[in-house]
Amino acid sequence: MAETRRPARLHEVAREAGVHVSTASRVINDAHDASVRPETRERILAAARKLSYRPNAMARGLRLSTTGAIGFLVPSLRNPANSPIARSAVARAWERGYVVLLAEDSGDEAAQGAYERLVVQHRIDGLVIQSARMGAPFFDHFDDGHVPCVFVDRAYTRPGRNVTMRDEDAGRLAADHLADLGHVRVGHIAGPSDLDTTERRRRGFVARAAERGLQVSVHEALLDERAGLDAYAAITAGDPAPTALYVANFNQAIGALAGARAAGIRIPADISLLSHDDDPLAEFLEVPLTAIDMPLGRLGAVAVDALIDQIEGGEPRDRLLEEAPRIVDRGSTGAPRR
Repeated sequence: MAETRRPARLHEVAREAGVHVSTASRVINDAHDASVRPETRERILAAARKLSYRPNAMARGLRLSTTGAIGFLVPSLRNPANSPIARSAVARAWERGYVVLLAEDSGDEAAQGAYERLVVQHRIDGLVIQSARMGAPFFDHFDDGHVPCVFVDRAYTRPGRNVTMRDEDAGRLAADHLADLGHVRVGHIAGPSDLDTTERRRRGFVARAAERGLQVSVHEALLDERAGLDAYAAITAGDPAPTALYVANFNQAIGALAGARAAGIRIPADISLLSHDDDPLAEFLEVPLTAIDMPLGRLGAVAVDALIDQIEGGEPRDRLLEEAPRIVDRGSTGAPRR
C-alpha cells in the first residue's frame, strides 16, 4: 500500500521560506499583514503552496475568534437568477479564505431558524441576505450592527449595507424596447410589492411608459410559474388587451409562455413577451425568450467583498453595480400587428 503523507506543518513552511515560525504564522493567517515585507510574504506563500500546507481551521478560529464561514440567505433555490449570484458568492468567499453556508429563506420562520442556527450559535462571521422583504420585522435584528451583514439584490429599508443593481433602469429599458417596436398598449406582470427589486423594476417601467405615451396595465403576482400563468390570463383578458408584456422574472415568464400556448396565442406575432433576468435556458425554449441581462455573476462576489470588509473592521456602505442592463434579443418581441 502507498504510504500516506502527513500534512505539512507550519514550522516546515517557515524553514522552507527561511523565516521565523511567527512570521510564517502572521502571513498564513493574514496575507495582507503590513508588517511583513512583500517579498517575504510572497516567499512564505510560495513555500506554503509548494508543501501543500493547510492551516488548521479549528486552531485558526480559536486564535482569531472567527469561524472562517459566512452565511447566505437565498429566497428561492428554484429561481434560476439566484444561481449565478450564489455561485459567484461561493467562489469569491473561497478566494478570500471563507466558506459559505447556504440557507433557503422561504419566509420569516425559515429566516428565524437560519438566524438561530448560524448567528446565535456562532457558526458564521457574517451574513449575506438576499431574502429581505420591505417592512419585515425579522431583519431589524441587524440594525445595531452587532452582526456583520449585507443585503444583496433586495435592498433593506435602511441604507448602509445594500448591494444592488440598476433594476429601475432595467424597467425603463423594457419600456423603451417595447415602445421602439411600436407598441402602445403594454402590460407588466409585476412581482410582490414588498420586494424591493421587483418594485424598482415596476417603478422604472411605469414611469418610462408614461413618458413614452404608452397605455400600461399592471398585474401583481408571486415569482413562480403558476402565478405567471394566472397573471397572463388576467392581464390579457382586458379589452383591448396589451400587445406586449414585460414580466418581472424568469419563472413568471415560463408561466406566461405556457398561458399563451394554451390560448393558441403566437409569440411574437400576436403578443410580444420580454422577461427580466436572462438565463442560458431561454435560448432553448420552444419560443426563445428575449430577456434583460443583469450582472448577476458579479453581484454575489461584490456582496461577499462588502461583508468581509465589515468582518475585518471596515465601515458598512451601500454599493451599486454600475453595469447597465441590456436586452438579449431572441425573437419573442416584435412589432405589433396592424
